[in-house]
Amino acid sequence: MERFLPILSMIQVRLREILTRNEGYMSSWNIVKIRDVGEDLIRLAHEAYPQLSQVEHKILFQSLREAGLGIRFRATKIQGGMLKEEDKTYFRSVHEALEEICEKIETGEYYQALLDIAEKKKHKPYYKA
Repeated sequence: MERFLPILSMIQVRLREILTRNEGYMSSWNIVKIRDVGEDLIRLAHEAYPQLSQVEHKILFQSLREAGLGIRFRATKIQGGMLKEEDKTYFRSVHEALEEICEKIETGEYYQALLDIAEKKKHKPYYKA
């Protein structure tokens, strides 16, 4: 499981940078820049995929990718119209979910949960995580 630490570290650093930028963009509701955040998340997911695949942990790839795709889709849709309160709520909720993931990686809680799952799998060969 130690081989998972470098990819987690890279994701944490890059995700923190993306989230910090996104906070500024959401304070002014700069939809073009928010759309760029979606692109950044998709790029991060795809760059991390080979290493996440090697450690059999594709859920983090999927989470980052889906968040990026959702942000990009919503922002693209808004660019042709008006930003509504429900759009703001959506962007905030995605940001908060990603913030939660990032914090769990930063505190080591994410890695510890992976260790716990690996331990359960070791003792129960048919354990479904």
